[in-house]
Amino acid sequence: MSRRLDIQTMATFLRQAAPAAQTRLKPDPVTITTAPSKGWIINPRSDVLFFIGTPLLCLAALLLAARHFTSADIAWFVLAFFAVGHHLPGFMRAYGERELFQRYKARFMLAPVIITGFVGWSVFNGHLGFFIFLALWDMWHFFMQHYGFMRIYDVKRRPPNRLVARLDWLLVVAWFAYIVVASPHYLINFLERCHRYGFGFYSHIDPSHIDTIRHLVLAAAVLISLAYLVNLIRERLAGGPVVWPKLAITATTFATVYCAYILLEDIILGYAVVALAHDIQYFAIVWIYNHGVLKRSRDLGGSWFRFLFSDGRLRLVLIYLVLILMYGGIEGLARATGSYLIYDVVKVIIAASAFMHYYYDGFMWKVRRKEIRRNLVVDDLVQDEPAPEGLVERFRQRLRESVGLLWSFETGKMVVYFGIPIMLLAWTDAIYSQTDVQARQYLSRLTPSVASAHDDLGVAHMRERRYDEAIGALLRAIDVDPGYARAYTHLGIAFSAKGDRQRAIEYHRRAIELDPGMATAYFNLAVDYHSTDQMSSAIDQLVRAVELDPEYVKAYKLLSQIYKKQGDMTQYLKLDERARTLEAAAQRRFLGRSAMPWATATPVSPGGE
Repeated sequence: MSRRLDIQTMATFLRQAAPAAQTRLKPDPVTITTAPSKGWIINPRSDVLFFIGTPLLCLAALLLAARHFTSADIAWFVLAFFAVGHHLPGFMRAYGERELFQRYKARFMLAPVIITGFVGWSVFNGHLGFFIFLALWDMWHFFMQHYGFMRIYDVKRRPPNRLVARLDWLLVVAWFAYIVVASPHYLINFLERCHRYGFGFYSHIDPSHIDTIRHLVLAAAVLISLAYLVNLIRERLAGGPVVWPKLAITATTFATVYCAYILLEDIILGYAVVALAHDIQYFAIVWIYNHGVLKRSRDLGGSWFRFLFSDGRLRLVLIYLVLILMYGGIEGLARATGSYLIYDVVKVIIAASAFMHYYYDGFMWKVRRKEIRRNLVVDDLVQDEPAPEGLVERFRQRLRESVGLLWSFETGKMVVYFGIPIMLLAWTDAIYSQTDVQARQYLSRLTPSVASAHDDLGVAHMRERRYDEAIGALLRAIDVDPGYARAYTHLGIAFSAKGDRQRAIEYHRRAIELDPGMATAYFNLAVDYHSTDQMSSAIDQLVRAVELDPEYVKAYKLLSQIYKKQGDMTQYLKLDERARTLEAAAQRRFLGRSAMPWATATPVSPGGE
């Protein structure tokens, strides 16, 4: 006799918050009889909130937040408390669901030791190339989670269909690949990380081929979309269902990713948008799944697992969320210590946690397996797939029967999965020889229509005191985008370094005209006023700089020195103390952001203006 499986989920949180629907769940989850709406993970309204509409809601929320906070601060908050925090729900399932743990016991026991060992060796030997590995895996992980949601919605309306599953996979791969290669800002950000962590193989790709690759990927995405549409029409004519939730979550997800990676020029903010949507969806689906596990049998979970997921009372949902944020908060605690040694340890913990999260999700969430589907889908739609036969299945059975062979096999597999790539990236970091100028020249050729690429090249030239080359690159940035204010103030710095203070002042003023909110332009203008003994004008510009950026350390330092020269020791001491306090706080912030550079491309050491 088939049992109608219900999934009490995060929707309980919403129902309990509404005065008209105050109901307390009974302690025994088996007694609950409310089933989710057919075709939905929860019900239409809750699915829009937690899954389908989540990307658009996160985009709106972070665009609003960007009016009040810097993109770096937003990214740090999202990546620490949400991106790192969202590892915990998966670990709760891996180590709390007894059936799953027994099936993959060797992997779950070995992975923390082996992964932490390789990551720790790499960190404490000064090789952070594994962040490139994490960045690539992060792309794959995001794509696979969305594909998983597509498959969940599909099998809630009909039995698994291999052709539809393949078309879903191809559609997601094609469009996600196109967005990545079509986004010059994403490419620049990723290749900057490759340069920073010593992965020089990217330089073997001829920049002139990028446009061709971009057009080929777009053509493939369009062709796959047409095939997808044809199959959709064919199935509809044959009486099959149109899975609207699957199409809706695909539309909202890729519209958001397109906006975040292509329309937004601030790629750090764009990454935070995508990461936040991904994390919230993951929080919800893991809670739903773990609750579904306990619906089948309370014996499948440990005591704390049953405590968190047996019902959806508000206090338990809040405890679940607090635990997630606390796990993500380990980075913030380490940052507060101001110790690089402690922070290196935290880097190891966070990176190992990310590797394990990506790795575990790769085999824990295969929707084609019956044990996965039965916790998310009504039982009468769950069908067994034919058991695999042949050499591979016999080998797997032999592994299960031989404990020693199984553990040896899993150890070797993890060395291949993690050890070899991490060691390879450490080796490439050790032999990497490209300079900042060479890397920036490559990026400016790769994205010639992006003003920031030429601007970055100009700054790299200035750091090597090659001012004529810097001026040439910065003028190209202005040719590409005459309204790009940062290039003007950088031109001012270059001319100032060559001794042409008057021309430098003109460029700084032009930068301020284009972007009156750019504090660095006021500071740079003040530097040149100070150099030409125009102290009153310098003070005016510095005051404006700290009004725009109350934590601008260099502005406070210069302002204090001017007051010291003028004999105003009260103002000097006040501003000098303010500068010292802010400098210590800035160092702590830098220390914090550097923990997750695979996402933010934060430098390993502080850079200049």
